[in-house]
Amino acid sequence: MNATVHKTPAREAAPAPRRLDPAGQIIALNTAHAAHVNNAAGWTVRALEGSVWITQDGDIRDVVIGAGQTFVLDRNVPALLSAFGNARVSLRLETARPQSLPQARCRRSQHAAPEWSLA
Repeated sequence: MNATVHKTPAREAAPAPRRLDPAGQIIALNTAHAAHVNNAAGWTVRALEGSVWITQDGDIRDVVIGAGQTFVLDRNVPALLSAFGNARVSLRLETARPQSLPQARCRRSQHAAPEWSLA
């Protein structure tokens, strides 16, 4: 009896989440990779190049920003940043929050630091 053993190739492990730098973080995106951002209510997403689609878990809004435009994440839930083509975004914790953000929704959990990863 002849037997053939087939090995399943190991899947590439997802990169470990990285902490966001409050002074600013620049992330390059393309259609193959999206950025997952967690616990970042109050952080500003600025499109430096290209167009970026932003969606926050449980939010019915879909936000698209182009180069030079910004959006403030206003929920302390996972958010997904996807590029239309190639894009670069800056994530930064602004020192002054817009009036429109209620404090209760921007309060960050004491247990979870803001972080991001590419998928």
